[in-house]
Amino acid sequence: MEKRKAKRGLTARLMVSIILIPMGIGYITVGALAGTFKVDGDIDYFRFIFCATGAALLITGVICLCTDIRKRVVGNRLINSGQYITAEISEIVMNHAIRVNGRHPYVIVCRYQDMYGNIHTFRSRGVYFDPEPLLRDRMVRVYVDGENFKHYYVDIDAVLPEVIQH
Repeated sequence: MEKRKAKRGLTARLMVSIILIPMGIGYITVGALAGTFKVDGDIDYFRFIFCATGAALLITGVICLCTDIRKRVVGNRLINSGQYITAEISEIVMNHAIRVNGRHPYVIVCRYQDMYGNIHTFRSRGVYFDPEPLLRDRMVRVYVDGENFKHYYVDIDAVLPEVIQH
């Protein structure tokens, strides 16, 4: 059986890490090489400021990258474990906290009621088109980590057709 992968695309954390890691390396390089130039004054402050700024940028970028990679690994593991619940799509909302090129992504919100009567809500990844008219079904698989619903992946690809944007 072929292993499936969770679709995540280019996330904000990944974009931040792509920007911050090279900046941090650049600042650290400039700070390290500053001692090789003949400059009047105290070069140690300059080196310290550049190296400290570079280290902060690099550490932040690496943390963002590790978080993004971890989310991808958990999503892939959940899908390939095959353990899922079936939830009903309750609404489709725009995520106004994120804006890319002036557009907000749509998020599919689904609900699941367990055997104890508790209602659990799950949110899908963002898609940059209105998925409402394209839905094939109102029920969606939500891959979960056993009884721990904190880690989940909403498989919206199963209820949406393949959309290719140009």
